[in-house]
Amino acid sequence: MRITFHGATRQVTGSAHLLEIGGSRILLDCGLFDSDRIDPASQNRNLPFDPKSLDAVVVSHAHNDHIGRLPFLVKQGYEGPIYTTPATGDICSIMLRDSARIQREDVRMAHIRHPHVESPEPLFEQYDVEWMVERLERVPYEDPREIAPGVYLTYRDAGHILGSAIVQIDFEENGRARRFVFTGDLGRRDTGLLPDPTIVKDVDILVSESTYGDKELEPYDRLMKQLHAIVARAIRLQGKIVIPAFSLGRTQRMVYCLQELFATTKLRPIPVYVDSPLANRLTDVHRDYPDAYTPEARALMDKDPLYFGSKYVEFCQSFEDSRRLNYQRGPLVIISSSGMCEAGRIRHHLRHIVSDPDNAIVIVSYQAENTLGRKLAEGVERIQILDQGYDLNAAVYVLDGFSGHADRNDLAWWYEQTGGGIEHGFIVHGEPPSMEALVPVMQRFVKNPVQIPDLHESFEV
Repeated sequence: MRITFHGATRQVTGSAHLLEIGGSRILLDCGLFDSDRIDPASQNRNLPFDPKSLDAVVVSHAHNDHIGRLPFLVKQGYEGPIYTTPATGDICSIMLRDSARIQREDVRMAHIRHPHVESPEPLFEQYDVEWMVERLERVPYEDPREIAPGVYLTYRDAGHILGSAIVQIDFEENGRARRFVFTGDLGRRDTGLLPDPTIVKDVDILVSESTYGDKELEPYDRLMKQLHAIVARAIRLQGKIVIPAFSLGRTQRMVYCLQELFATTKLRPIPVYVDSPLANRLTDVHRDYPDAYTPEARALMDKDPLYFGSKYVEFCQSFEDSRRLNYQRGPLVIISSSGMCEAGRIRHHLRHIVSDPDNAIVIVSYQAENTLGRKLAEGVERIQILDQGYDLNAAVYVLDGFSGHADRNDLAWWYEQTGGGIEHGFIVHGEPPSMEALVPVMQRFVKNPVQIPDLHESFEV
């Protein structure tokens, strides 16, 4: 077996790993790199393999750094099946249609700003997304599927977001049964909403994410106590709480956490506004999969008319609804995208609340380097929002333990549960310090030296 790493190497974006098993070529994920999608020189436009040569594409979950180039792959000639879990398939179509819309808008704005310069083309168009959707084949958890001659895919619940999966590939080589496992993005343990990541045994080759490989995040019960204190402060000061959150996964988790907080404590419920059109559509998909959640989460949400909804949770439908929040008095909570504060309505909300010390900003997920979200988390004194400077006077709380990514302890626990004896281990999807810190953690369970691959590097295993 040969594996070539075409993305998420010494970085967290662009997940794409090519497996060659016998005569079959299988691509794991086809995600976006963190670069301009309409830039002709973008890394996203380079597919270092012939899409027509692929026999199958296997998707771990529906975040853009794992699915964002699927329509481009189809546009470049891929005609085979794209395997997903049922929920991931539903989410993919929404996420990628939204991505095509944003790219077309980016092209329009580029033409307005530079009318005498030839406009770049989007990475893909809406019709490319529709062709991609036609290729989706939904595979439930724990249901082995032959995806190439003698090669079997089994999805195991990763506990990261709705529909996220650990990818297990079983095959025979030289008369010996072998098992390849790709963690995708592993979730945390004991976080209330989603089940813990499924344990996989008898692993021969392991490719693991490492987003928080160098961090130990706060446990869930402590995070909830901190959230309780932040909401109590807002009630006391009549302030606003703004939570930048990814439309997929983090928004729904934070709505649930606030529902849990108001249901299980004496804290007075305050209005919670979800301000993201994309999050609204994705929350509808979350309501279609009630069996995906823990029994405790279902018992709590069953008390409300809708999952992720109650009389104090309101989903903003229009831009006017969004604007109105800027002039509404606290206490209230606004959950808005984008999660790293680089685009979307969150920037307008931050602009209106950032200078008032009675307000609060709560960072609940990973923030990439050089993003506005990272600057907020680092507590800079002054920030730029929409080309205007503002003093950062609002309280900033970093509760990144609400992230959907396993931390160092969660990853160590999961590796240990495999039973060890792994022949080959590879670390991807992390910044270099996280990857390097995780090597000795994984090495205890791997026979050969654990590798941190470079971009396009291949290994025979």
